[in-house]
Amino acid sequence: MAENSLRGRKHCGLIVSILALLLLGLTGNVFAQTAKVVVLPFTVNAPGDKEALRKSASKLLVERLKQQGVAVVDQTAAASALKAKAQPSEAEAARAARSAGAVSAIYGTINLVGDALSIDARSVSADGKAENAYVTRPGAIELPSAVDELAQKLAPVSGPTGLKVVELDVEGNNALEKDVILLKVKTQVGEPFDNKTVNEDLKRLFELGYFDDVQIKLDDVRGGKRVVFVVKEKPRIQAVSVSGNSEIKRDEILEAMGTKTGSVLNMQVLADDLEKIRDLYRKKGFYQTNVEYKLEQTDPRMARLNIVVQESKKLYIKKINIVGAKKVDPSDLKDQMALKEKNFLSWILQTGVLKEELLDRDSAAIENYYTNHGYIDARVGQPQVDIKDDGIELTIQVEEGERYKLGNVGFKGDLLFDDKKLREITKLPELAKKKDYFDRSVVRDDITRLNEAYSDMGYAFAEADIDMQKNAEQKIVDVTYILGKGQKVYIRRVTIEGNDRTRENVIRRELRLSDGDLFSGTKLKRSNERLNKLDYFEKVDIETVPTENPAEVDIKVKVKDKNTGSVSAGIGYSTYDSVFVGGSVEERNLFGKGYNLQFQGMFSGVTNRFSASFTNPSVYDTPLSFGTDAFSTFRRYSDYYKQSQGVVARFAYPVGEFTTLRWDYRLTRDDVYHTNYYASSVIQESKGIHWTSGVVTGAVRDTTDSRTKPTKGTINDISFEYAGLGGDRGFVKAYYSFNYYRPLFWETVFHFRTQVGGLFQNGFGDVPVFERFYLGGIGNIRGYETDKISPKDHRTNERIGGDTVYFANLEYIFPISKQYGVYGLGFFDAGNSIWRERDGFYISLVKSVGAGMRWYSPMGLIRVEAGYGLDNIQHNQQNFQIGFTMGNTF
Repeated sequence: MAENSLRGRKHCGLIVSILALLLLGLTGNVFAQTAKVVVLPFTVNAPGDKEALRKSASKLLVERLKQQGVAVVDQTAAASALKAKAQPSEAEAARAARSAGAVSAIYGTINLVGDALSIDARSVSADGKAENAYVTRPGAIELPSAVDELAQKLAPVSGPTGLKVVELDVEGNNALEKDVILLKVKTQVGEPFDNKTVNEDLKRLFELGYFDDVQIKLDDVRGGKRVVFVVKEKPRIQAVSVSGNSEIKRDEILEAMGTKTGSVLNMQVLADDLEKIRDLYRKKGFYQTNVEYKLEQTDPRMARLNIVVQESKKLYIKKINIVGAKKVDPSDLKDQMALKEKNFLSWILQTGVLKEELLDRDSAAIENYYTNHGYIDARVGQPQVDIKDDGIELTIQVEEGERYKLGNVGFKGDLLFDDKKLREITKLPELAKKKDYFDRSVVRDDITRLNEAYSDMGYAFAEADIDMQKNAEQKIVDVTYILGKGQKVYIRRVTIEGNDRTRENVIRRELRLSDGDLFSGTKLKRSNERLNKLDYFEKVDIETVPTENPAEVDIKVKVKDKNTGSVSAGIGYSTYDSVFVGGSVEERNLFGKGYNLQFQGMFSGVTNRFSASFTNPSVYDTPLSFGTDAFSTFRRYSDYYKQSQGVVARFAYPVGEFTTLRWDYRLTRDDVYHTNYYASSVIQESKGIHWTSGVVTGAVRDTTDSRTKPTKGTINDISFEYAGLGGDRGFVKAYYSFNYYRPLFWETVFHFRTQVGGLFQNGFGDVPVFERFYLGGIGNIRGYETDKISPKDHRTNERIGGDTVYFANLEYIFPISKQYGVYGLGFFDAGNSIWRERDGFYISLVKSVGAGMRWYSPMGLIRVEAGYGLDNIQHNQQNFQIGFTMGNTF
């Protein structure tokens, strides 16, 4: 029995031994298959003791990975594998994993910003494949919890698990809708579950800025995984207030902010808002203004946002230093700059304020000035800004280099013109002939002219370049224009986009290119000018689009309609009408067809005017224009009163690109009354009710670049009126006027205007007194009262007007503040109104000089022009007159 017992114990020991061996074998297989990882040092971005935080996090991560059943390589092996203190690259991490005998290496960054803790980890396999894991917590005290979550994400094998996402949900959201949150994630119901994608979704949601914390909860459910994003929202903004602001209005500050009442607090958006507010102050010269925020919370879900502004003293540019300028006068360089030193007008025109966006512009402008005057090697540094308590100093460093004159100018490449024609197109050869200095602005203009000349022959993609060869010893530079014509191109299709209101035919009739035409750069440019002159659009962009056929291009016309209707009412002032009350209703693009409809009215103690007009600029899409006017006016002259009513029919037809012919018919009823008892015979002849029926024919040629503020071009206007087609008044009136605009240096403009006119009898007795010519006032010869330049009746001394008029204006216009539309001018006026039969045909001039200011304000053009009369035309004349107009006098 003992033997049996011993035998039993032996069998039991054998079984135990076999089980032990099996267990050891199984365990060995398990560990043999367990993936080893190496934890590399993390980079720490945090205040305080970074090394302590790094060691603590690494130790916790190793412990948590081991608890997950992951074999972690000894830290000594990890350190020897990395052999560097800095965060490794992916290649270095993979190499460290292979050296340590691990399947992967884990490293990353620990960030502690304010109360927010985030760990951005990366797992790189020995063969170089990388996976990301991202964890956030509201504070450093949550480090153990963050490391726990990180270990759970890093322990499993990343990638699709073979399971599908069965359900997707959000928990913890109050202000933001669930669907809005889920739109930001890539994990979708029905798609394979992927740890990597889910982890990236967590990081993506946290970076939106709307949450204090984001976590992921995974549940195993029938058929796959239930993924829940657990969020902790930042509070909703209950109200936004602004305090400490006086220089900038509260509404302006709130309008600039992206954070609005009712939105969820987003710290990234709020940081941008604070910077936008600081920019508002910087643009007005308050560079040291401090802007902060405060949150008031009584409920974790709601907060009141207080923007706290600490305004600083306004600072101006007190000095601009240009260092290194020896061959060029620094004052000439300062004239090229948009930024200016403070002067006595700074408080009005806002000059002297530092606008940081203009710094680069001014550096380029100074460098352009040098290269336009022969200094082809000149270099200009970035302006250095020194903001001090008493003002701002700008310092600009320049390197002038040597000054070069022009040598030979030649052409090579694809030459479509002979040498003589190319030299006529360009301007640089003329400068070379005069041995003048090199001027890069002329080169730029020449390249534009050459490209336009080639494009007008159908070569849409022609290119002109230059080759410059310097001779340092002789200080000359040879320039060769290199021309490439490319392929001749035709228009395949013209398309129009963005015209939500304006009809397509209105746009197409202004274009000078259509389907099938040979490409022309000049016609393309002219099409853009014509569309802009319509003044129907905020923006016009004409784009040349290549097609699959190199010989064809598409023209894409992009426009953005603007509001063309206006209703206005207000009070204005002019030196003749004094104070007036007026109003108007106008639509310049009626029904999107380009029709113009306008009603106007004005009332003052001197003049009343009421009118209605309609114009169709293109009848049935033909070049013919038709319009009609109806009007009623009252005017109180010094010697009589006049009441008029009438209608006008207008026709116009373009001839060529810049010339328009016109024909008008007018029928007017005039009533002259309240005359002096011993009035002039001319006034007596005009007294009573009379009808005038006449036609006007004329032509206008307009090549200016703008209707309101032209800077170049000419306007020639000639007209003839024949009155006597019925009615009881007859005369012939002829006019010719000429305007010439020429841009000068420093964005100034020279303007010359002249006008001559003549009146002739037409078998109906004397020409009516109100149809004769009068001068004086802001409209023609400044420095004299309105309509006071006129022949007089020798008996009554009343002004009876002339039958011949001529005057001229010379104006020099200069910008004071282009940003605000303020311009100054100096002028010289001369002219006269005479009666040929009495005064003869010799020219006698009434002259004046003066200066003024014009403001293109939102209310319309405001003119203040002071003239000094150089001639005495009456014994009680005041030689100094100020002309002032404000608002629309119709």
